[in-house]
Amino acid sequence: MTGASWARLWRDSRPTRLLILGGVLFAVVLLCVTIFLIGETRAKEIADAKRELQTLNSSLAEQTARAVQGVDLVLQGVADQVRSDGVDSAEDYARIEAGVETYKLLKARAADVPQLDAITLIAADGHLINFSRSFPIPAINVADRDYFRALRDGPATGPYLSAPVESRGTGTWTLYVARRLDDRSGTFIGLVLGAINLSYFEDLYRSLQLGPGSGISLWRRDGILLARYPAINGIGKTFQIKSFTETLVHREAGVYEVANSIDGYRRIVATRALRDYPLVVNVTRTTDEILTDWRSVAAIIGFAGILGTAAAAMVVVTLVRQFRTYESLTQALAERAEAVLAREQAEGLLHQSQKLEAVGKLTTGIAHDFNNLLTTMIGNLEFLKHETKEPTTERRVQAIQKAVDRAASLTEQLLAFSRKQRLLPEAVDLNELIGNMTDMLGSSLGDSIRIELALSSDLWRALVDRVQIELVLLNMAINARDAMEAGGVLTIATDNVSAGVPALAGDPPQGDYVLITISDTGTGMTEDVLERAFDPFFTTKPPGRGTGLGLSQAYGTVHQLGGTIRIDTKLGIGTTVRIYLPRVDAAAAEQPSPPAHAAVPLDHRPIRVLVVDDDAGVRDVTAEMLQVLDFMVTEAESGKEALDLLAADASIDVMVVDFAMPELNGTEVASYARRIRPDLPVVFVTGFADVDSLAGEDWVLQKPFHQDELAAKIGLALAEGSRRALNAEPLS
Repeated sequence: MTGASWARLWRDSRPTRLLILGGVLFAVVLLCVTIFLIGETRAKEIADAKRELQTLNSSLAEQTARAVQGVDLVLQGVADQVRSDGVDSAEDYARIEAGVETYKLLKARAADVPQLDAITLIAADGHLINFSRSFPIPAINVADRDYFRALRDGPATGPYLSAPVESRGTGTWTLYVARRLDDRSGTFIGLVLGAINLSYFEDLYRSLQLGPGSGISLWRRDGILLARYPAINGIGKTFQIKSFTETLVHREAGVYEVANSIDGYRRIVATRALRDYPLVVNVTRTTDEILTDWRSVAAIIGFAGILGTAAAAMVVVTLVRQFRTYESLTQALAERAEAVLAREQAEGLLHQSQKLEAVGKLTTGIAHDFNNLLTTMIGNLEFLKHETKEPTTERRVQAIQKAVDRAASLTEQLLAFSRKQRLLPEAVDLNELIGNMTDMLGSSLGDSIRIELALSSDLWRALVDRVQIELVLLNMAINARDAMEAGGVLTIATDNVSAGVPALAGDPPQGDYVLITISDTGTGMTEDVLERAFDPFFTTKPPGRGTGLGLSQAYGTVHQLGGTIRIDTKLGIGTTVRIYLPRVDAAAAEQPSPPAHAAVPLDHRPIRVLVVDDDAGVRDVTAEMLQVLDFMVTEAESGKEALDLLAADASIDVMVVDFAMPELNGTEVASYARRIRPDLPVVFVTGFADVDSLAGEDWVLQKPFHQDELAAKIGLALAEGSRRALNAEPLS
């Protein structure tokens, strides 16, 4: 059409004028929406990164605090030992504690704590009384050091953390933790000093492998940099970072953006101060790295906006020429908008699933390392229980044991979320299971909450781990109770469902399921809370009332069983949780459960045990546990060494092997070992058992473990090995 034709249509046709004006308005709106969406997606990407950094920062701060606390506890123990030795003056201190026995004690205590480099006893005049690294003691005086002056001139209110000190010979940096020693009158008689090699924290941060653009740093609260990964030239220097200072003035943790960080990049920083120590842990990512994916999305949105504007112009032209097609074209645009909305919803659910998977991998690694540490701690605590009869020490050992047990429980929850726990699935009647739990749920929820059951009469059996599903249901009920503080109704229903092809990410895969529906009449959740409901350590409960691991543990357990869990919620009305669990076919449901293996007492002949573990601490404590039980123990620090020992020594009765080892893992070692000794019983020890790799293995011991659990597994393995040998059945 020519310009004159358009002018005539504009002048003579009111519908044409309306269409052109509508087209222009649409183009403007589309461009505005495009700009808005680009801004919103950027803000969401930044917000998600901040939340992830805060979660990781909280976990790292706790690890760092435990590392420093471990050193502080050793120093307190040394101080208590000094007092128990009868020291009541500076002269007594310098005389009594200068001997070789004290040196051996200090050396032994320093060896038990990996982050503790050395322990030093310091006299009131600053000279060294004893030193865990060497004996005789070097002639050194530290009266000019900051920690000595601060504790000598001030009251003994707690540990003092020094400024970092660089070794002139090796270039390594050391942080000193010091405690003041007083006599009965409160007069200063000296110090007990612990040295932490700051490379310990750099190695810890490096092991997390956070990816490009990420950084973790440890600071003193006054702005002195103690450790950082990736490393920079600046350890021991004071940085006057305004955002850092202002954030910690008002609260103990926060997130801020900095345009020019210490390494020159624009970064988002999550900062958290340690509660009991003047230290701060920062976790950062560069803004460029955070926005890498967003740039691609923004380009797509921008291109779509431009394309939409051009399309709008073409639509207007077409509508002017063929006005009668307007209605059909409008319908097509509406369908297109619905498709875009459905795609965005699917992408959102997929993003959430990928995020949970990534956090699961991180928690698996953390739980594995903690289980190794806890195994060593539990073993040594059991030895201490038998070795000490002093009431004060017994109470302290019991307190440490409780803390270790709580840490073990926490790692179990982390493994549940990451789907690395060892499950024992069986065919279960969920109606019967729920009915048996009713009394327990009633006592847990209280009189103000009424429980209603709506159980299907012809319910299929489900393939589940009975104990873990009971924990899942209990967690859901407790969450519902907390959402119904004024009372209400908790409804538990069961049903048989058949799922078709999933329409959205998060829908159950195609197949038959047993559905458990748990509904409450509580406060419901906001969209933000619902989005993070399954995140580990996320909780809306006040401090002390929850770890934030209940829903994440339920999520991991259900998915590991092959099911799915969904949450629907309305603010102010209530929440409904739907748990889809895989159905068991009729033939499998009728099969009786295999009889449990019963432990049998070991005979009195010497039992030869080969202990294989690449972690020296775990290997040593396992060997010592067995030696206390009168086993004969041979140790190997690798799979290759273990196989060489087996080939050379036919008298080994049973092998205890760690699952996760470099070069050859536990299952590979067992496979090669059975070629040498087909009848050899094998007990697997694991901190995060890969269930698929250990399928079919009966004797699996989860870290951390106690001495009696280790003995029981070995007894069962030896008994089963003897039975199979008599029946000429090789071990599988």
